Amino acid sequence: MKQKSVVSDWKLCTNTIVYDHEAGSMIKYHKELTSKGYRALIFSGDHDMCIPYTGSEAWTRSMGYNIVDEWRPWFVNHQVAGYIQVYDKNLTFMTIKGAGHTVPEYKPRESLYFYKHFLNGIPI
Repeated sequence: MKQKSVVSDWKLCTNTIVYDHEAGSMIKYHKELTSKGYRALIFSGDHDMCIPYTGSEAWTRSMGYNIVDEWRPWFVNHQVAGYIQVYDKNLTFMTIKGAGHTVPEYKPRESLYFYKHFLNGIPI
């Protein structure tokens, strides 16, 4: 007998989740949390047509933190997977090469790599 799923069919884009697109800047929240020692990883696909990585890069830079690891490539399986810049106060910004807005959908291997490293405190 085939088991019946308790979860409905997956739909990539729906109107069932309603949220405010005009919530304003979240920079103050990032500053407050990182100044208390919480680590933050901000990442963007470099092919994201919804929110270009250049915007995410600009707001992370605008926080005014010192750079502790200069803009450089990061690698998965000896291939460039994107670029990364690390700031003091535990703030990291990175791009994922060839990924769109939903990074893990486009680049699952690279996503698993950087998630595992970040969550385990291992440098990317």
